[in-house]
Amino acid sequence: MRSFIFLFLASLVASADNTSFVRAPYLQMANHESIRVVWRTSADSTPRVRYGLRHDSLDSEVPADSVLTRRHPSLDTVAPIFKDAPVSTHQFEATISGLKPATTYYYAVYDGETRLTPADTSYRFKTHPAPGTDAPVYFWVVGDSGTGGKAQAAVHSAMVNHNAALDKQLDLYIHVGDMAYSRGTNKEFNDRFFPMYEPTLRNTVCWPSMGNHEGATSKGASGVGPYYDAYICPTNAEAGGLASGKEAYYSFDFGRVHFICLDSHDLDRRPSGEMAQWLKADLEKTQADFLVAFFHHPPYTKGTHDSDKEGQLIEMREHIMPILESGGVDIVFTGHSHIYERSMLIDGAYHTPTIAEGVILDDGDGDPAGDGPYRKSAGLNPHNGVIQVVTGHGGTGVGRSGTIPLMKRIIVENGSCLISITGDTLTAEMVNLKGDIRDTFAITKKGVVKHTPIANPWQPE
Repeated sequence: MRSFIFLFLASLVASADNTSFVRAPYLQMANHESIRVVWRTSADSTPRVRYGLRHDSLDSEVPADSVLTRRHPSLDTVAPIFKDAPVSTHQFEATISGLKPATTYYYAVYDGETRLTPADTSYRFKTHPAPGTDAPVYFWVVGDSGTGGKAQAAVHSAMVNHNAALDKQLDLYIHVGDMAYSRGTNKEFNDRFFPMYEPTLRNTVCWPSMGNHEGATSKGASGVGPYYDAYICPTNAEAGGLASGKEAYYSFDFGRVHFICLDSHDLDRRPSGEMAQWLKADLEKTQADFLVAFFHHPPYTKGTHDSDKEGQLIEMREHIMPILESGGVDIVFTGHSHIYERSMLIDGAYHTPTIAEGVILDDGDGDPAGDGPYRKSAGLNPHNGVIQVVTGHGGTGVGRSGTIPLMKRIIVENGSCLISITGDTLTAEMVNLKGDIRDTFAITKKGVVKHTPIANPWQPE
């Protein structure tokens, strides 16, 4: 509790230092040689970003004439922000390029000669490793958090304190949607997302997937709305993968790990649809060792939503999961259902209602200290098994309506997931809002592993 209070007070201090910001500086769209710094003010300024390899020697600069300024559509017809923002809003987007791979830089935001961010080493970023590099990655996954309440704050604090105790730093942050209740407006993002995560967002890129609540004001087909103002996602393979042409779904690479984000909310989920066709092509192109997919609506859940009864969830299971499993996906993160559910190693579970017989490849717990890690063949291989994780417990109220027979862990409490991929092993932990590790599992990929589906697998209660 003392550590949580300290973090909360530190956040207030940071906010006090940044009183000129409507949204304090945060990072977007990193790759191995560039990154973007984004911030908002309620008045015009002369925006500059200075950066360098030492926090006390910021010897390079993005000048004002290279910073994109976006304003209300009544004032800006070229690059407007969504109309629900105050007319006085100015959004600044500074692209820093020509960087070295896998290198830590420090930065500061200025208005002319006036420094707006404090001289603090937490204003930093680390570029991605060079494409194809065998580099470890450590990332945080959160879903359904955007209440602005105590549970959301505690989940964030638990992650920060966990990493501080282990002297670990995030490489990236994945949000699986519903980050700004209840309609994803600009004001709700300002109140319930950016202030809560500001100490993390200033040095860690959040890669998002749109939830149904953001979908109330933002549309995947047009890429317009407060969600699309908040995030800058790759459309032209700027961070690896295959160009999608839309911010609603995209892919990116971090070393030998390929990440895929899908829009499960308001786009066509059929195999013949544009998103599914792009997904197939993207999977054919990647040469990664690990494949991580994330989107909002879970193919398997009996939390506060039921994947056997709701159309978006059924379609993601019946239409999209066969494509992902054919591409060798290792793990899928989703939200929407306010619970933590984690499957065994499964393949081909496309039935409605969901059944366990003949689709579970390993019914152990996956814990290195228990039954041992789940085993898969090296590289990406079709239908070699996937772990499904519902992480819709990031801050809103949690609940359970039943039991999906594929699940090994079902935990009805707030928390988030921390994942590391090093060499041939992915290790994941669920850390609750108190900082307790409530689930641990791993996937090891080496050699050739052939699975036989289990006719009568272990079943959860």
